[in-house]
Amino acid sequence: MTVRPSAGELLDREGAFLTRQDLAALGLTRVQVDAVFRELAVVMFPGTTKKVVKRDDYVALVERSTYRDDRVVPGFKR
Repeated sequence: MTVRPSAGELLDREGAFLTRQDLAALGLTRVQVDAVFRELAVVMFPGTTKKVVKRDDYVALVERSTYRDDRVVPGFKR
């Protein structure tokens, strides 16, 4: 029996798939996990009921949702 990689290990693997449970293990709240699944293309393989998102899509979403000194957070007032 093979041990399933942890969520952190999956983030290091290009082409991996992430479940809702993986995103929760990475520290996302239920509301944040729901937002990720609404934003990204969801993969559901034939004969299964569990939905997943592509790791690469998730990493890209985190990057475009990250605000540094060169970007202003929408709705943020100084």
